[in-house]
Amino acid sequence: MNLKRFGLILSLFLLITACSQPQDQTLNLETLNQELPYLAEETFDISNVLSSVEYEKDNIFENLIDLYDYDYEEVLGITPSNVLHGTVRISPTSAQMYMVFKPVSGCEEALKQELMDYVSQRILSADNDTDKNLLENALIEENEDFIALIVSTDNQEVLSRIQNARTTLFGVLTPAEDGDLEDYGLDLTMVSSYAIQKPVLTSARTYLIVKPVEGQEEEVKDALSSYLKRLETDYASMPQEEELVKNAMVTELEGYQIIIISKDNERVLEAIKTYLQ
Repeated sequence: MNLKRFGLILSLFLLITACSQPQDQTLNLETLNQELPYLAEETFDISNVLSSVEYEKDNIFENLIDLYDYDYEEVLGITPSNVLHGTVRISPTSAQMYMVFKPVSGCEEALKQELMDYVSQRILSADNDTDKNLLENALIEENEDFIALIVSTDNQEVLSRIQNARTTLFGVLTPAEDGDLEDYGLDLTMVSSYAIQKPVLTSARTYLIVKPVEGQEEEVKDALSSYLKRLETDYASMPQEEELVKNAMVTELEGYQIIIISKDNERVLEAIKTYLQ
C-alpha cells in the first residue's frame, strides 16, 4: 500500500471515528429558568384556578370579584348541595365571568342545567349588545375534574388556563442573580453558567443548576454540599421542609452540578433533560 492511499484511509477512519463520538450537550438555561419554576403536578387542583386564570399570564378579565358559596343559590340559582367545591369570579359591571365547580357525585347533570338556566336569565336581562353577545357564546365545559362556565372574550384560552390549574412542584420562586452566588458559597470565578431559583416564601423548595469553570468542579461540589447542610439546620424546626431537604436530589448532567428540592425530584430532572441541546 502506498503512502498516499494509506493517508487517505487513515483520514477517513479518523473522520468516521470523530462523527461517532457523542457530542457534548448544553442546557438552555435561559428558557429553563423561565419555565421550570411553573412545573406542576399532574392532578387538577381547583384551589389554583384563580392563580392559573388571572395571575400567571396576561389577564383576559377586568374587575372581577369573588362570589362565595353562601350566595350561590340567591345570586346564581345553584343548589349548594350540588357543589363540593367552587371558584366563582364575576364582573359587577359586565357579563364577563368564570365559574369552576367540583360537583357532588351524581349531581353533574343538575348542576349543568342550573348553569344553563343562569346564562339564559342573564341573556334576557342583558342591557347591551356586547354583554348579550358574550352570554350567547358562553362556554359550559364538563370533564372528570370540574364543570366550568366561562363568559369572556376568549373562552378557549380561559378554559386552557383552568385545565392547567395544578399545584406547582416548587411554590413561588425568584431567580438568583450574580450577587446572590455568595449565599451558596459560589462566585463568578467558580461557575461559567448557572440557573438558580430562590424560594420567596418560607420553603426549602428550590433548584440549583451550576456549570463549574474547568478545574473548579470539586470546589463547586463542596460549596453545594455545604449549602445543603446549612438548609438542614435552617429547617430543623419545620419537619416537612426538613424532610424535603433530606430527600434532595444531588446529581450531575452533562457537566452541570444539580440540586433539586421539590415534591417530585425525578419529574423535575426529567423536565431539565428536555432543555438539553
